Amino acid sequence: MPLTIDAVKLLCADLLNTEVDSVEFPGGSSRESVRVRIGTQRLIVTHRKNVNRAKLESAALRILNQHRAPVPHLIAYRDNYLIQQDVGLQRLSQSMDCADSPEILVLLEAALASLQAVHEAGKNSDVLLPFITLGNTPAWLDKFVKSAARLGAELEMEAPVLDYDRLATLLTVERPRFIKWDARPGNAVVRENGSVFWIDWEHCGRRHPLDDVAWLLTDEYTPWLPSADPHMISGIVSAFANDFSQTQAHEYLRVFGTFHSCIRLDMIMRHQAKDGWWDYERCLQFDRVGVVQELAIRLAVRAANWAEYSPLTRSLTPWLHAIQNSLEKTGR
Repeated sequence: MPLTIDAVKLLCADLLNTEVDSVEFPGGSSRESVRVRIGTQRLIVTHRKNVNRAKLESAALRILNQHRAPVPHLIAYRDNYLIQQDVGLQRLSQSMDCADSPEILVLLEAALASLQAVHEAGKNSDVLLPFITLGNTPAWLDKFVKSAARLGAELEMEAPVLDYDRLATLLTVERPRFIKWDARPGNAVVRENGSVFWIDWEHCGRRHPLDDVAWLLTDEYTPWLPSADPHMISGIVSAFANDFSQTQAHEYLRVFGTFHSCIRLDMIMRHQAKDGWWDYERCLQFDRVGVVQELAIRLAVRAANWAEYSPLTRSLTPWLHAIQNSLEKTGR
């Protein structure tokens, strides 16, 4: 059943044996989660269309709750439905939007520390058993490292040909760890005490911890702070390196982040070709893909900088700057 007000009330009466005082749709009527008030208590009721995603999310939350990780507390689960603690509505993306550079760095450091705590909670081998390894097939790796080529085709700006075999080898993960995977700032909530909790666990699995760092730092909603970027990465990369050396970890992160940026930018430009640019405030409020000219330019600029780090991606830098220039001049 869809998440109508009546359906939510029936679900809470059944699973919690209590009456609901109010139901709110903070993400809009089309989202999978609603906010419920029962007296002074606030809860989140979520409906996942895929029952296996709901099962995965409930398993992740149970395990992470046992280790007191910075995630919502799972209160009830059945079939496609989860009822969990409401940790707040202020997304990290929203907090960074109204912050200055020093404040943004503090927020990112809190988010990274929170991710580190999640990884620590999930590092036990027994914990990993229910979770599949993500992005471990040759087909997935080949598609990932060719993301710049797909972006070039979308924009009719042919990308340089890269050494795809070496790139796939670089991004192959021999010892996968539990990670969130879609660690976008829109999936993080900033609490009143400044700590960061991570929500929406239906896509978690096993891969490299640095993947989560790349998802966070190269998202279109994460501000680009070029003067602080190298220092921040140098300060945190060893905490997420897993079995990589410092040098390997740096290159892996920069390369993964470059291609992740290309994927995000390709997604944005496909939407833009169909609908034009979207309203920034609405995208931010409802955690939509950032189909906003300013955000697309930000992605291209940062990706050009990150691509410069590795000889395997360095040829993308002038091409990404050309995309930046095109976006600034024509919006496409």
